[in-house]
Amino acid sequence: KKMDKLRSHAKVKIHVENENLIMYGASTESAGCVLRGIMNLQLQETTKIKSIKLELVGKMTISWTEGVGNGHDRLFREEKSVLEHKWTFLPKQQKMHILSAGSYTYEFELVLPGDIPESTYVANFYTVQYQLKATIERSRFLPNISNRKIVHVSRQLLPFTPEFLEPVSVANQWANKLDYEITLPSKIYTHGDQIPITIRITPLVDSLRVRHLSCTLKEYMVCRAGSQGFLNTRSRAHGRVLFSARDDKFGITNSNDSGNFVEWTKLQNIQLPSSPQELQCDIQNDAIRIKHKVKFVLSLINADGHISELRAALPIIICAVNNTGLPAYGETWRTLPYDPTSMLALLYQQTGNSPASTSMINTNYSLPSYNSIFDSEDEEQSHSSSILPPPTYDEILPWLVST
Repeated sequence: KKMDKLRSHAKVKIHVENENLIMYGASTESAGCVLRGIMNLQLQETTKIKSIKLELVGKMTISWTEGVGNGHDRLFREEKSVLEHKWTFLPKQQKMHILSAGSYTYEFELVLPGDIPESTYVANFYTVQYQLKATIERSRFLPNISNRKIVHVSRQLLPFTPEFLEPVSVANQWANKLDYEITLPSKIYTHGDQIPITIRITPLVDSLRVRHLSCTLKEYMVCRAGSQGFLNTRSRAHGRVLFSARDDKFGITNSNDSGNFVEWTKLQNIQLPSSPQELQCDIQNDAIRIKHKVKFVLSLINADGHISELRAALPIIICAVNNTGLPAYGETWRTLPYDPTSMLALLYQQTGNSPASTSMINTNYSLPSYNSIFDSEDEEQSHSSSILPPPTYDEILPWLVST
């Protein structure tokens, strides 16, 4: 209980501008991305502290099973560091630092190189994870105060050619018995999207009957661990089903009263998971390749009673953002140098404080949105004269320290 009380008197939180960072371009051409944020320490009483630091650690983990004889398997697991960085906000010294009760804010920023591997999560097989860890180190008799935050890093290849954004279809005639066409509105999708699939099948013989129609979305992964310095060099494949549906009533009839063949149609919607853990982006690097396919199976009964299957597959691409691969103009702030106004807006949002509660900021000041920061010069000149310009860093600093 005493330890819990000590922890309740001091809390540390990590706030970042964006938990989902995007690197534009392949690893050989990408400029990387920028991680920015604030670490906030709240003390309810005067506290002795040895040091204050923040660490960013990126780890690649690969696990696999191998036979060891006599029908037994052994689980292997290896880890490799892919990125490490440390910020020291309060260094160690001979004497303990004494901090008064209050709020202490520490800003951090790091350019992540464009050749680091993307965040990936395939349970019990392959993971790449980037994690921030804040540590408030106290005396050896007291527990340290810590907190963690996961940052997801993805890659958007540049550029997507127009055909990637056009409808995708496969159409053919099967064994002179039916015509089929399967259409998707695009080849590019992202987390949370819904994929509407149009299926059209026209029977050419009256004796053909349908057993069922199935639709499956599958994720394929090939891991080449050896290229990353892991002991075992053999490539390993892994696959998982993300969506599956079966229609046993599809194509019950294949002709109408006049004897004309009827077109069988179906609209199948696939809802993509919103979580990066449940759906990986398409990846191709030295360590891993991930791709996705929508697969169809039409099971048919022929006139003589034997069963045939018509199989088709359409590849799709899962991306971090669903566009041509170029960042929108309004998104350019993510790669611009540090802006104190943006950081102050982040701090207001996370702490719930108001600029009106501080004496150093005029109450006529209106905090701009991210997009409005990058308005054109003409738009800036049209702003009302009653709105003061954004505060400078030197004006913000006293407020950050005092809170």
